[in-house]
Amino acid sequence: MAIGEIFLGSFCQVLLDKLTSLGLDYVLQERINTTSLHMLKGMLETINAMLDDAEDKQLSDDRLMKLWFDDVRDLAYDIEDLLHEFEIEAGQAKPKAESSTSGGQLKRKFSLFSRSCSLMSETKSQEMKGRFEEIISRKAFLSLRENVVHISHYTNKRLPSTSLPKLHFFGREEEEAQVLELLIGDVQKSDATLSIVPIVGMGGVGKTALVQQLYNHVRVKSYFERRVWVCVLDFFDVLNITKTILRSVTELPCEGEDLNGLQVKLKDSLSEKKFLVILDDVWNEKYGEWTALLKPFEAGAKGSKIIVTTRNHSVVSITGASPYPLKELSLDNCTSLLAHHALGERNFGRHAYLEAIGNKLAEKCKGLPLAAKILGGLLRNKENLDE
Repeated sequence: MAIGEIFLGSFCQVLLDKLTSLGLDYVLQERINTTSLHMLKGMLETINAMLDDAEDKQLSDDRLMKLWFDDVRDLAYDIEDLLHEFEIEAGQAKPKAESSTSGGQLKRKFSLFSRSCSLMSETKSQEMKGRFEEIISRKAFLSLRENVVHISHYTNKRLPSTSLPKLHFFGREEEEAQVLELLIGDVQKSDATLSIVPIVGMGGVGKTALVQQLYNHVRVKSYFERRVWVCVLDFFDVLNITKTILRSVTELPCEGEDLNGLQVKLKDSLSEKKFLVILDDVWNEKYGEWTALLKPFEAGAKGSKIIVTTRNHSVVSITGASPYPLKELSLDNCTSLLAHHALGERNFGRHAYLEAIGNKLAEKCKGLPLAAKILGGLLRNKENLDE
């Protein structure tokens, strides 16, 4: 599949994550008038589902498919422009709403959200709706299905993560220092034996890469007596997660055990020991499953930590802990990451003729390290400007 077509799926997912971060789902539940935003979300979810099917079918050599992708790309960029308008208006509305001290503070906050939506051009929204319907009408000719599933289905098509750090890590020095302080610098500030550190951010922003660096940091290794890494992904199985942790701690097989037996052994193994457990890529929103998993960990020594990485704010809420939000990379760092994966360099200094297009490509990555890595990999050693 061509670079633009692969990148388009990631771009649509970025827009979906942006909609979620703007609180669209909650606003919709409150029955605020957000018709335009609801329509945009439906468009993106449907397009994303069809892109998924198109990738599976590998039809990119078809001329009609290429034309369809061009139209989808143009529509996605126009949706981005509308979301940018909403983001600006919502940002202006937030401080005004928070400064209100009246009993109608929450109502005013959402009325400002609603007003920001109304500022969107109705003509532009309807024009986009027409283009979307035309795109959908062509799916029959391309044998595309609307495999509409949970958005995690698309973004979780990746290998499970491991604790091994990335060889080249760009632009997270400040974040690394801040989270390191949360891990080993706040023991005297709390009476709690166990602390949860949720790291939250959109898909591809580099949560796993940051935690990999921290997990292997020399100060972390010397501070914690036990370290465990678990890649959870979209299925939160308390039994299997407990089994993975116990096997890592004891280095012994633990097949055939029930949950109670596993948790008793895990509690004994962690008793009075300072440990760090990483739960990477968590989607579970069920409080009961979360509390069931935590039962053995209270036996640890003071200063024990669990890091949870997630893109879902609902996951953070069930932990009861304050989130650490991970933002996008700066453009300079994103450009360096792109150059590294495309050319094996830290910048375009030795390929000055590619610098202008490289900067434009880095801008399209929207500060997401994963996008820069994928795009750079697709361009690996392609030093011809036309390519």
